[in-house]
Amino acid sequence: MAKALGLIEVRGKLGAILAADAAAKEADINLLGSETIRGGLTTIHIIGDIAAVKAAVKAGEVAVADKNCLISSHVIPRLDDQVEQMLMKSFGKKEDNPSDTDESNQPIIEEIEKDEDSPYDKGQLEKMRVTDLRSLAYKSNLSTIKRSEIKSANKAVLIETLLNKGVKHNGID
Repeated sequence: MAKALGLIEVRGKLGAILAADAAAKEADINLLGSETIRGGLTTIHIIGDIAAVKAAVKAGEVAVADKNCLISSHVIPRLDDQVEQMLMKSFGKKEDNPSDTDESNQPIIEEIEKDEDSPYDKGQLEKMRVTDLRSLAYKSNLSTIKRSEIKSANKAVLIETLLNKGVKHNGID
């Protein structure tokens, strides 16, 4: 899979948070972090699949466009491995491990879905990506969160909802 680097440069902390939040919600990307330079200019660094990074950067732009925060944005497709390693090191992130791909999360989802009578294991849920938690929430018949709210729910909300008996078993809360 070809990776891309997305950069969104904004004014101020508000712009940075809005852009990062919109980007993270839009697509399955890794938010490396932000870099602030003098004058309050902040650059958000995003890495992931080319299409996902393009969508995330666009969402970040849209989120800050009406706040007069956007300075510029750019996507570098097919990021060289050396550049990726440099960025991961500078942001103190570990590189993606091949065992941390979708295949490693899939058995967790299947294991949780097999036994509906047992409560969810918090440790297993915390290991899952937000997209996988959303998928599990859609498949579960949750009574404490609307289906329309699942799309924008963050990891903490999804885990809390799944753990706090937000599942209807055979129509009974």
